[in-house]
Amino acid sequence: MSTTASTRECSVDAPRNRWFGIDFSGDKRKWSSGCSKSNAWIAELRSSEGALRLADLRQVQKLQGAGSPFERLANLLSSCDFQASGIEAPFSVPEIFLPEGGHKALLDLVKKLSAEDAFPTAETFANAVIAGRKMASPKPLRSTEQTWRRKGLNVRSTLWTRARGGAAMTAVCLSLLSKTGCPIWPWKTKGPGLLVEAFPAAQLKQWKLPFQQYNQPDQLGSANRKEIVSSLGDLRLEIGNFTPLLLSSADAVDAALCAFAAKGVSDGQLAEKIATVDDEGLIAVHV
Repeated sequence: MSTTASTRECSVDAPRNRWFGIDFSGDKRKWSSGCSKSNAWIAELRSSEGALRLADLRQVQKLQGAGSPFERLANLLSSCDFQASGIEAPFSVPEIFLPEGGHKALLDLVKKLSAEDAFPTAETFANAVIAGRKMASPKPLRSTEQTWRRKGLNVRSTLWTRARGGAAMTAVCLSLLSKTGCPIWPWKTKGPGLLVEAFPAAQLKQWKLPFQQYNQPDQLGSANRKEIVSSLGDLRLEIGNFTPLLLSSADAVDAALCAFAAKGVSDGQLAEKIATVDDEGLIAVHV
């Protein structure tokens, strides 16, 4: 099996009515088989006769198959048995720090870093990407991240390695992308098996729903999750028996939201249209 998105071919017979959403983690401990409080979740949406429903929702530890949860997720995505999947993690780094050869070279670099361990440390990843160059800012952002910061969102830098940094998550996500060999949006625009960068807070902001403080266990967090879940159930999605899970877990909510990024790409219903495709990538947000 090929391990680069540019060479893999997925079956055109994959379901056209199936989308995944993945709430991601850059913390190696959250991917361990015995982690009962993992923040890595996967949601599955299905459509039938014009209705969209939440068909499955679980932590990655509960995925079927052999190997670690990370390997099981990679195998599931590698099957391309879905139209598109939204992943809550950065797919690239600021253009100025991309290696010669662009995004493909970045994937190749992370593939080497993760050859023995799928979870390169934040420092290992950032040092390899920066390669001794001086940084004008300690927290450089991509253009797509700057856009959402201007709209009031808290955005993590893909090369910041300290508290609230995004380097670890970026490294693990790029490791996953390189392992699956799936087509990656916006470099590729059609499925099946298309992987899409999602950002749940941006999706909530787009829909004018609470995009902050919905992950807290307190009364405010509970109230915000209730508002989000009620809106999803009333306007966008048949939730079925998954309501208690969504109300109790912001990570479960984020997984479901990520699937809408995937569907937005599939349906061409995006809040921001692509003028040009550059190697920084783009956050997908459903209208």
